[in-house]
Amino acid sequence: MLALNGFVQRDRVGPIGGEFAAKHVTLLIGPNGSGKSSLLTGAAGLSRSEGQGEVRLAGQALAEFGLHELARHRAMLAQQAILPHGLRGYELLALGAEPLGGVSDEVCMAIARLAKPLGLEALYHRQLNTLSGGEQQRLLIASTLLQVDPVINPDAKLLLLDEPLAGLDWQHQLATLGLLRQYAEQGLAVVASIHDINMACQYADSVWCLHQGQLAACGPPSVITPELIAEVFAVEVRVLAQNGISVMLPK
Repeated sequence: MLALNGFVQRDRVGPIGGEFAAKHVTLLIGPNGSGKSSLLTGAAGLSRSEGQGEVRLAGQALAEFGLHELARHRAMLAQQAILPHGLRGYELLALGAEPLGGVSDEVCMAIARLAKPLGLEALYHRQLNTLSGGEQQRLLIASTLLQVDPVINPDAKLLLLDEPLAGLDWQHQLATLGLLRQYAEQGLAVVASIHDINMACQYADSVWCLHQGQLAACGPPSVITPELIAEVFAVEVRVLAQNGISVMLPK
């Protein structure tokens, strides 16, 4: 779905080659400064820094998409999103619906579908600046998902999220990961960076591990080994297995 060929953001990440497949959840892990955000921003076509290589979405070079067309094909949740001052929660979601032609009955139904798992009902009529960081994050996630909801946007292909779980409690972390799985099952390529290595291995179809701007490992979760963790994160871990699930814990 999204193919990277010799992708480089100078002094940040690359060269990297690979593909984010449709109907797959790919989770990016790596230490701070390893290049995860730069990779996601470049994959979204939003990087302002000098880059090299090629990024193709569904066979078409990303640079060939117009801004409005690109907004219908992919959505990106940035790590440090700037929230418009004075808006209420429902108004933020309305902005997410702009590439779809604005708020329609179908969009309202999609908003209702997102409200329960993300706990949004009590947030819609509150001003964003009165919300906690986690509450704001849940609304931003919903706005991003709405933009490429496959039910209302037949052009949707790619969903990119930079640390969507940051600031969320456990309940909403799990709900968000469940929604990412649903969107992948409906045909999207879903890519997100997270810091919880065990969650990445449990919920991803494939894991990309970045280290100093390079791809240290990629593939099924089994590629994330104690040896890799020691090399990339400088942490010695042990593996515990229970009920068929393996968990890595610091020694």
